[in-house]
Amino acid sequence: MKKTNQYPIRVQPGPANYYSYPGTLEELERLYSGKILERAFLLHGRRALAGAAPYLPLAVSRLVGSRSFLFGGGDQHFNTGGLFNTAHCSHELVDALSARLESDGASLIIGLGGGSVLDTAKALSVKLDLPFVAIPTIAATCAAATPLSVWYSLEGKALGFETFNRAVDAVLVEPRIILEAPTDYLKAGIADTLAKWYEASILTAGDEYLPLSARLGLEVSATLKDVLLEKGKAAKTALQTHTLSPEFIEVVDAIIIGGSLVGGLGERYTRVAAAHALHNGMSVLSETRHLLHGVKVAYGLLVQAALMEDGSLAELVPKFRELDLPLSLRDMGIDPDDKEKLRHFIDASLVPSESIHYLPFPIDRERLLRAIETVEKLGG
Repeated sequence: MKKTNQYPIRVQPGPANYYSYPGTLEELERLYSGKILERAFLLHGRRALAGAAPYLPLAVSRLVGSRSFLFGGGDQHFNTGGLFNTAHCSHELVDALSARLESDGASLIIGLGGGSVLDTAKALSVKLDLPFVAIPTIAATCAAATPLSVWYSLEGKALGFETFNRAVDAVLVEPRIILEAPTDYLKAGIADTLAKWYEASILTAGDEYLPLSARLGLEVSATLKDVLLEKGKAAKTALQTHTLSPEFIEVVDAIIIGGSLVGGLGERYTRVAAAHALHNGMSVLSETRHLLHGVKVAYGLLVQAALMEDGSLAELVPKFRELDLPLSLRDMGIDPDDKEKLRHFIDASLVPSESIHYLPFPIDRERLLRAIETVEKLGG
């Protein structure tokens, strides 16, 4: 029986400004006056700052130290004990930074780094009601362009995501910075963006009527899937050889702006299903805390395909081999024979609020376990 849409959705199509070309960071000084940039506040990672340094305009370089925060490594300008050693976006971190900036003042928040840095800076800008500029230094997620942040506990457990009422003001993608990043980030970004199609196609299946924006989001996700499956390997090779190729730039844009457009256009119809629920379930295992978001989503995508039994597993496995993405729990350092760990993983993936229950049939422990066993056999 077909479902009929009866609920309105909110369309958040993307950032107010998106630039992606060599030299794009110079746009910052065209977007904002010198007075605003002098009072900006910069959140950055250590490696992110080092990689971006040759391309940063002077106005940003001047912020480092007195008007910046070193994410994930503590910061001498903030008396917070060990709180800021966290490598995740947490409410505690945002609250502490907000309290500091409410007394010091700021005109603009700039995030320089990967998803956790950008999500933290984004949430901070919303809390302080300030404009936000994202400068991604890796292409591992669409965090730079998407108006939401994924929250974690200080211990690294995924708590869910929060969608904000305002768009990102500007995303500045300097592809030469991303070209110097480790290959693992690009692979994770490809997997996370591939999931847009495979999850959205489930969420929209069976609806008699879909809002036009949701249909557009689904079409974008299909285009992204084609780009990533056809050009993902070439982009990976370009990164490994430090070659600024059209395929590399196209895949980077597919991940950052393309991934953002899918969720922004379709909202509940194009966001998350089983693959991301399985990512959240894996986050309870200490062995996975160091793994990138997209790596865990990649494995979740395989299990989702096994649950759906729609032929997508046969399509994904050879591409994952090509891209060196995980094909089994063992590939991620998890022992599938450890029944206690497997139980924790499954139970956390199946909590009633998780998006795995958006699948078109009921999911219980036994059904999920069978799907995991199917993937393990293929990956082994």
